[in-house]
Amino acid sequence: MARRRLLLAVIAALVTVVACAAEDGADTDGDTAPPDGTDVEEPVEPAPEPEPDTDADADEGDPVDGTDARHPAAGLERAVWVHLFDGSLKTHQGLERLVEELARADATAVIAQVARRHDAYYPSRVLPATADPDLDPGLDVLDALTALAHDAGLEVHAWVSIAPTWHAVYDDLPAPSGWVPAEHGRSAPEADRWISRDVDGAWSEYLDPALPEVRDHVRAVVGELATTTEVDGIHLDYARYASEREGYHPEALERYRAETDTSGTPAPDDPAWSEWRRAQTRALVAEARSAVDGAGRAVALSAAVIAWGAGPGELGGFDATRTSREALQDWPGWVEDDLVDAVLPMVYFRDHVPEQAAWFDDWLGFQAELSATSQAWVVPGVGGWLNTPDAVLDQLGAAAEVADGVALYSYQQPADDADARIDGTGVRPFWDELGRSNWGGNR
Repeated sequence: MARRRLLLAVIAALVTVVACAAEDGADTDGDTAPPDGTDVEEPVEPAPEPEPDTDADADEGDPVDGTDARHPAAGLERAVWVHLFDGSLKTHQGLERLVEELARADATAVIAQVARRHDAYYPSRVLPATADPDLDPGLDVLDALTALAHDAGLEVHAWVSIAPTWHAVYDDLPAPSGWVPAEHGRSAPEADRWISRDVDGAWSEYLDPALPEVRDHVRAVVGELATTTEVDGIHLDYARYASEREGYHPEALERYRAETDTSGTPAPDDPAWSEWRRAQTRALVAEARSAVDGAGRAVALSAAVIAWGAGPGELGGFDATRTSREALQDWPGWVEDDLVDAVLPMVYFRDHVPEQAAWFDDWLGFQAELSATSQAWVVPGVGGWLNTPDAVLDQLGAAAEVADGVALYSYQQPADDADARIDGTGVRPFWDELGRSNWGGNR
């Protein structure tokens, strides 16, 4: 691991020198799916099922024009994701414990899921209130969390899952009035569906990024959070397609044919069709950017982004990665064009599996280059539940050396260790060790 860190640090240093010497900077391509092909953006049992999506240099002083030198995403220097698939965010006691543990760990931000499947855990005029029976009566999760976190010196970034419309936890719950999964999902009349279809005509459970209705919905959710709450940032997740086989909603196909002057149904790997769909995920993020910019206050916009399998270095460029080909996400382009203030690539790899450890290093090298040549922050996200506590600290330390910050998934299971899993009792020693080690930086 020491050799790995040294190698990555050398790569980052060389990239920085090149970037400073070249007026036009480096030309980069890059993006992520889990190594074994499963979707790990949301938690896996026993920490619910996988869902998953900093201070800049404070000693440099104020710029001469008197503007604030702090980067919009600086609070993401040491961030932790916390999902809604257990009780951590749903009770006053859970919120207090969350903030206390992250403060002990010297975290700087909590990335808190505020809607599981388009149902709000805060007062909203855009999303219906959740029917979750585990939510404390009358609890406004965002208001209570923000008050506690700000008192402890932590930022709060509201995590919004865009594409998914269903999860097994909803099987026995009533459908709230105005709920997107009920009114525009698989059970809705076909003319009302906002979900995508695959190349064989089967309806998906993911919203289709190409539909104007989906973009309007995302803009409304983001805009409301940015203007009516005190959160420090909005965090987008699942701004992508489920796979390269999706995107075949009738309206999307009609738009594609009109805009490209083509006919017929393109194959999933058709280059023009893939590029058009990447433009749709970009347009979705652009709507969120516009909503944040119109909020009238400083709110950071970040996104959890895919880093699946072999990285750009091994494959000869970002365009060859599964991220670009299958998730249809050009997040390096989002970074380069300032659509986001930060990206959090989910480098969820097992350190004890040599192939995956090599993928982790490859993606970090790519992120080091992107960080050195862009204004947006690059904050690698480590998959804690896949690794031992020592390996988690090693991965966090390696990532912190070459990027702008680091993030850990998840609060509920920060490492593959019984003492790290949340069980509602006692003190979890992992958080103290995380703080003592400077998030792996002192190892």
